[in-house]
Amino acid sequence: MATYTITINERTREGKSLVNYLKSLGVIDAPNDETLQAMKDIEDGNVTVYKTFEDYLEAYK
Repeated sequence: MATYTITINERTREGKSLVNYLKSLGVIDAPNDETLQAMKDIEDGNVTVYKTFEDYLEAYK
């Protein structure tokens, strides 16, 4: 079995149609609410940035 990675521009009519078609076939799943919220947080800049992995570990002790 092969795995293919493609990039689809969902802002175009063709891209939207292709994504809807793939969803109807069950090839791709729609993201759940938690994933959608995480993506919105990233777009809004509601994230924490650490300079190093050690800083991250220190913050979560």
